[in-house]
Amino acid sequence: MVKVKICGITNLEDALACSQLGADALGFIFAKVSPRYISPLKAKQIVRKLDPFITKVGVFVDEDRVQVLRIAKEVGLNVLQFHGRESIHFCKFFLSHFKVIKAIFPQEASSLSLENIVKFGVDGYLFDVSWYKKLEGKRQLKKSIIKKLAKFTSKISLILSGGLNPHNIEDILKVIRPYAVDVASGVESIVGKKDIDKVREFIRKVKLYEAT
Repeated sequence: MVKVKICGITNLEDALACSQLGADALGFIFAKVSPRYISPLKAKQIVRKLDPFITKVGVFVDEDRVQVLRIAKEVGLNVLQFHGRESIHFCKFFLSHFKVIKAIFPQEASSLSLENIVKFGVDGYLFDVSWYKKLEGKRQLKKSIIKKLAKFTSKISLILSGGLNPHNIEDILKVIRPYAVDVASGVESIVGKKDIDKVREFIRKVKLYEAT
């Protein structure tokens, strides 16, 4: 079954609601470049009150290695998601203590090769538009790229992101059946605040589509 990660959690109310509605993972963004940044202290307070079976993911963008470790231990994270231009060596360093996801930005790559992707040797690969492109207003992966990614789903734990929302998720799942989908702005009422009706509808459509 396709898993659902709700990212950009900034408050306890949203975290509990997303958990109760069936989210498999919640994402906390520790990169100040993001408008959904959350401080480690606030994230820790939220994580303490979550269901123990919910996966807690920390999102980092080109962060110092020592800082990543400090935040991960302080907050109580299960998974580290590196969403910048981190090196293969940097990502592999954390594998002995955490599950690791590396973000790949296919619209910026000269070629989209599975051979180059798996060199990172991590647990999952998230395909998205980079932070820097998102700040320019570019949020969605092209359909042509999603079709190419569909060929990789049997080879890697592929997580799809980039402009997903309750309106387009069914059409996208007709093209690709990823390990998981990751949504943030697509289920918000305003930046940093989730629209619970959108969250409910998004999760329902993902889980219902999988069952058909």
